[in-house]
Amino acid sequence: MDDLTNPLTSAALVLLTLITIAAWLLSLRRFKEQPNDTPSLPPSKLQNTLVSLTAISTAIIFLYRWLFSSDNLQPLTAHVDGLLLIATLFALSIRYFLAKKALRGLAAFALPLLAIILAWGICAASWSYKEFNLDQLQTIWLTIHLIGVYLGTFFAAIAAITGAMYLFIQSRLKHKTPSTLKTLGKFASLETLERVIITTATLGFAIFTIGLVTGLTILTTSLEDIQADGAMFWLYPKIILAVIAWAVYAIIMNVRYATSFRGARAAWLSIFGLVLLLAVFGIVMAMPEHKPTPPTRQMTPIDNPSNQQLGGE
Repeated sequence: MDDLTNPLTSAALVLLTLITIAAWLLSLRRFKEQPNDTPSLPPSKLQNTLVSLTAISTAIIFLYRWLFSSDNLQPLTAHVDGLLLIATLFALSIRYFLAKKALRGLAAFALPLLAIILAWGICAASWSYKEFNLDQLQTIWLTIHLIGVYLGTFFAAIAAITGAMYLFIQSRLKHKTPSTLKTLGKFASLETLERVIITTATLGFAIFTIGLVTGLTILTTSLEDIQADGAMFWLYPKIILAVIAWAVYAIIMNVRYATSFRGARAAWLSIFGLVLLLAVFGIVMAMPEHKPTPPTRQMTPIDNPSNQQLGGE
């Protein structure tokens, strides 16, 4: 990695974070200016421009780090690269939400999370920068694992912000005042939001399963070294939390067949699943990587200088 790549990445992400916050404020302002009894108004040109600029910029930074600044063609060499990938897809998703009348309200919930992802990228490119161990197994397995984890997290984030919007609308429905009911015309229906939660959770589950399986495959290849160091890999916190998150999304994608988990419970589960995945990322970044202990070689008479001296006498 070039010496200037990470500082330039951090500077660009600072600017993009501010742009995203500005787009969010425009979204809130647009929402307040909209009459209560009318469907959602189209976003302003400035808001569309800011979101599109964020998506294009994060994509360019990601491609530059991959193709021109890396010593190999591995697309994900550090955590910041994964965050850039998520930010690009997330910004494109917000641009899609803004284009769909029924989903425009999601932008007000998604833009703050995008700003958090970009701010996290600033830290990952500077203070907590850490490259992945690219010597594990084969590069192709590690690539599949990382892409599965980050794409799965992307869909989990979409499910979580949709779940947050679902809970917000449901709480407004409980008040049932005329003014409150009129404001709900700005948002999508609960049925539409539940459908988005189930769809994104299903996609996240499928992709995250690939990342989980390949991660376990990589880990078990060094199982003998891990056990030799006295560690039990299945008790690692990141593995326990990852398996729990996997189970949570397995439940969410089947809520249509289990009425006890529908509605608000599915929304809460989608948020809980994202929190678990973020906890996994935090543990991975905080814990030192496992490095197998090199085997010790017994000293032979040839290696012993005293024996060589005696032999010479």
